[in-house]
Order: sequence, then structure tokens, then C-alpha cells
Amino acid sequence: MKASRLFVVFAILALAVSACSQPEPEKETVTVSVSPSSVSFSEEGGTASIQVTSNGSWYVETQGAWFKPDKFSGSGNASVTVTADINGGDVRTGALTFKTPDQSATVQVRQEAHVSKTLSLAEVRAMYKGTDFKIDGDVFAEGVVISDYRRNTSGGLNNYSSAKTIVVSDGKAGLMLYCTEENSQFARGDKVRLTLKGQTLSVYNNGSVQINGMPLRNIEKIGAETPVAKEITLNQLLSGEFESMYVAVSDVQLKGKFVGKSFVYQEDGKDVTTVVFEGKDGRDFDLFTSRYAVFKDELVPTGSGVLKGVAGKYGARIQMSISAISDWSGLTGERFSTGKVFNISIKEYPAWGDAAEFTVDVTSDVTWTASSSDPDFTVSPSQGEGSASVKVGFTDNPSTSLTRTAVITFKTPSTEVPYSEQTLTVTQQPYEVLHPDAVQAWMEMPAVPEDGDKAFFTHDMTYGGGKVRNYSFWLDLKNRVSLWVAYPLYSGMTSGVSRTDKWDWNPKVPRRYQGLASGSYSTTEYDRGHQLPSADRLCTTEANESTFYYTNLTPQDSDLNKGLWEKLEEKVRAQIGGCDTLYVVTGCVLTTSDDPTIQYIKDNRKADVAVPKAYYKVLLKYKAGTANGGYSAIGFWIENRGYGEAPLDRSYARSVDDIEKLTGIDFFVNLKDEYQKAAEAKYDASSWGL
Repeated sequence: MKASRLFVVFAILALAVSACSQPEPEKETVTVSVSPSSVSFSEEGGTASIQVTSNGSWYVETQGAWFKPDKFSGSGNASVTVTADINGGDVRTGALTFKTPDQSATVQVRQEAHVSKTLSLAEVRAMYKGTDFKIDGDVFAEGVVISDYRRNTSGGLNNYSSAKTIVVSDGKAGLMLYCTEENSQFARGDKVRLTLKGQTLSVYNNGSVQINGMPLRNIEKIGAETPVAKEITLNQLLSGEFESMYVAVSDVQLKGKFVGKSFVYQEDGKDVTTVVFEGKDGRDFDLFTSRYAVFKDELVPTGSGVLKGVAGKYGARIQMSISAISDWSGLTGERFSTGKVFNISIKEYPAWGDAAEFTVDVTSDVTWTASSSDPDFTVSPSQGEGSASVKVGFTDNPSTSLTRTAVITFKTPSTEVPYSEQTLTVTQQPYEVLHPDAVQAWMEMPAVPEDGDKAFFTHDMTYGGGKVRNYSFWLDLKNRVSLWVAYPLYSGMTSGVSRTDKWDWNPKVPRRYQGLASGSYSTTEYDRGHQLPSADRLCTTEANESTFYYTNLTPQDSDLNKGLWEKLEEKVRAQIGGCDTLYVVTGCVLTTSDDPTIQYIKDNRKADVAVPKAYYKVLLKYKAGTANGGYSAIGFWIENRGYGEAPLDRSYARSVDDIEKLTGIDFFVNLKDEYQKAAEAKYDASSWGL
């Protein structure tokens, strides 16, 4: 019995020894391979795809900080996208190594050196595809200044709506520059080199393509060259292909109704800055002259011949502007008869998404008809004989995402006119829906009552590494002005970048509720007055651009804007060094108890914009550790008129309570009652630097 038990034990031990002595199975190798084995990038950077093949887990090591993969590890087969930054220097190389415990595979990475590009002006213009385009990379262009828009005090003709505008041409194309400062140094005939990195190509009011916000420091004089006008026909001018070029248009004359007029003349008590020239077929274009031009009072020559000038576009009209006093010297021929005439004043009309109407002038001495391709677009009258004004009306665009187009066709049965059929294309943008923002409980906020004719909006900005509030405003929808703009102000917000001058629509507000102020308002005495000053938001380009939204502008007396109001804005900024935060509300009133009527002017699209009777600022200062919980306040009341050289003194100061009585607005409603009552009841003028 014992022997059999021993036999079993020995048998088990033998089996165990036999099992332990067998070799372990081989471990599977984790493989990895890549395709392609090298990738190359241009200086602009970009992306490249790498295919990884593996039977296990892998990870990536990089050699080079200027590129990175979208995955740093994985398992099995995968696609890895590599992104390279823009190269601003020499050729650079690197590598991506894909590793497993057993193998590795390397992808060599190379990027071409940065090369500065000098483009033709035609190539620069081609970058604009219908929406604002920001130019990246070291891009340069060269051309000759063909305009003479400098002020006469700087030796120029002062012949444009702004001395900040310069037009350059390389003989094959041209480009308008709207600069951040008035130009007093670059004269007609200066050859210049333009640094375009970071600049934005834009179009305003369906006008000329331009660089918007061009610093003068980005323009370098490199020589001189006498501008030579390119000889073109009226048909070529009206095609628009010679926009922003110096041209000589043959066989034109001043239209009959303007004979005997000066370049700028008075009509109904207002300056008229446009006269019309025509060709032998009756088609016409505008000659624009600034009301400040040195030659504005000279009579326009009545003879036929060649007219020279800078070709441009404004709204739906082709126009020219005088570049040199000699530009009209070729108008010495006999006046011609245009014979039978049939012409319409505009060929294209960009429309917003809401219902509206506009006028097309038919110049004719024959019978004609007008018809629309879309029943939602109407014409009245639809037929006539001779010249007439035709109203084109349209409904709201039923779509909030799609544009729609209608073609208005004008026809005559006459065979005695060069063009018996002419068309006008109306392109209507999607309907813009009003989406006001929710009212916030910030310290600078006034009370916001329920009012269907007004809407509250707020903007934020990137500052200090995160999103913070920028400013808020209460918009009068009917009158196209903000009744107040409220914002915080503290150290750091007033420096960092340059003024952008990027006048633009507010993207949060349907354009029908905004006053289009891409240029000066229609009357000379009003500037585009900021409520939130540009100089209060120089911390980032994004923040400064937002101060140029049309919703932040009002028609402000030019003398006031450049004088007393500017002094008040400077005084406000001077306070931020002596407090933790300054809360500001800037606003305007459209009526007063003495004058309850609202005055209007026309914006650049001929829509009504209300003119403020007066402006105010109310300021709430917070400085920790001072009386009344750290809060003190003051108000200012200034009428919208010129004050000459008047200094900013105590006579314009008011208590916040006084401003509330004048405006009917309850300010600083989120301040605790105990502090609000004391701060708003009185002010210490000396503590505010008065």
C-alpha cells in the first residue's frame, strides 16, 4: 500500500518536471511601418497625412517644435495628420519617429524657406473674393500714387471725402488705401512700396476694393514716376475693370443739365459734389469732387473730348475724381448730339434682406417698358415715353440663409438707340432676424425697460487670456442710434495696439437698424462720433475694431467731436490710474423739453439717422478702502454743438441724479442702494480733476 502511494507521488513529480522543462512559446513582435517616409511643406505650412501600420500599440516622438501630429500614441492601423506652422525663416527639417517596444519607423519632415513676395496690384486685388480678406505672410506691392487727396495745407488738391485716402496704381491695376492717419507726406507721382502683411481687403457700400486701416508706416517712398493716364473708352470705364486706375476717357462731355455749373455747386442750400458726364450713346458716369477741393468753384468745361481722372465706384455708379488740374484740359471740342437716347442710371443694386424700394432713372427720348423676373420685385411705372424715375420695390426675403436675385429688364422697340435692352440686377441678402441679448447685472448697467422699439446687446472680447465683457448698448431701432453705451474701464485697456479705423456693420444687429457711416455723414457739420472711444479699447485689435461698429457712432457736431468732447474723453481716461475700476455710461438724447422734435440726416444709403440734441457721460469710480464703500460718481452734460476752444471745466459737470432727471434713465442699478444713493446725489469736482 505504501509502495503504490510512493509510485503515484513519483509519477506526479515526474510530470511536473517534464512540464517545467518544455520551452515557452515565442512572444509576437510588435511591428510598425509608415507611409510616406517623408513629407514636405511650403513656407505657408499646412497639413500632411501619414498612414501607420501596426499590430500593437505605438507612440510618437518628434524632433522639431514647428510641427505636431494630431495623435501622439495609438494602437493598430491609423492615420496621423501632421500640421506645420508658417515658416518665417530658412529651410527647416525635423522628424517623426513612431515606436513600439520592438521596432521604430521614421518620417522625415522638411519645410521650404520663407520668401518675401512682391505681388502686382492685380494679384493683390484678386485675393478679395467678396468678403473681407486678411493678408498673411510677408506680402509687398509697389505702385505710383495717382490721387491728390492730401489737404491743400499739405500741397494737395483736397479732393476726396477723407485725407486718409490714397490711390496707387502700377499701370495694370490700382488699389485704394484707407489709412489710419491723414496723409500729408505721399504726393501724386511718388512711387511707393506697400507692406501688406496683416492688412485687410474690404469693400464698403459696393464701392472700390480697398485696404482698410493701412498705417502710413507701411508705405515707403522708393522713387518718383509721373502718372500716365491709360486711354480707354466710355464702355471700358463703365465695365468697372479700370477701378482705381488713372484713365483718359475719350468722346465724353458734361451732361446738358449741368452746363454752367461749377465742380461743386449749391442746390436747395446744400453742396452738390457730383456732376454727370455722358458719351455719344447717352450712357453716363459721375465726376465726384470734394466740397473742400481747391478747384471746387471753377466752372466745369462744357466742350467734348477727353476727361482724365481716377476711376472708381460708389454704390451702383461708376465715378471719376480729378487727379490733376490738367485733367479737364482735353474738353475743348464741339458739343455733340447724342441722338436717340435710352439708358438706365444703374446696372446693379445690392439690397438688404428686408422690404424696401429704390429709384432707377431712365434717360430716354423713346418709348420703353420695364419688367421683373420675380413677382416679389415690382417696377412702377412699367412703361413710359421719354425720361422717367422708376421705383423698384421688393418684399422681405423669405429666407434667412439664402440670397435671391431678380433681373429688371428695360426694353425699347426703337432701332435708333445703341442698346435697346438694358438690365438691372437686384441681389437681396438673406433676411436678418433681430436677436437681442439678455440683460446682465454688471455694475455699469443702467436699468433696461421693456420697449419693443429698442434692443439690448452686449459684446465681449479676449483679454488677459480669457473672455471678458467689452461693452453693452441700448439701440433705438427706429432712429438707428444707440441711446447709451455702458462699459468698464481700467488700466491696460488703453494701450497695446494702434487705432484700426475699421468702420463696419455690427455683426449682431440687422443692418436695417444701423446707420451706414462708411464715410462721413451727408452733411459737413457732423462727424462719426464714437460713444465708446477708440482710445478706450487699444488693448487688442479685436476690441478696437468693435468701437468702429456703426451702432457705436452718432452724428456728432464736428467741432464738438474734435474739441470739448475729446477733452472730456481724455479726462475720463485720466481717472483710471487712481482707482480700481471706472464704470462708464455714455449716451445721447434725441429730444429735450425745449425741443421735442427729432432731427434727421441721411446716411450713406440715404436712410434716416437721428441727430442727438445732447450727450452725457456718467462715471462711477470704485477705489477700495475709500468712503461710501469705495464708490463715487459724477455726470457731464454737453449739447451737440460747437464750443470752439472752450476748456473742460466744472460748468459741464452734474450729479448723476441730475442726469437721470434729464434723461429719464436710472443709472448704476446694480450698486447697493446705500452706496448708490450717496454716490449719485452729489459729486466732488476737484476729486475728478476739475
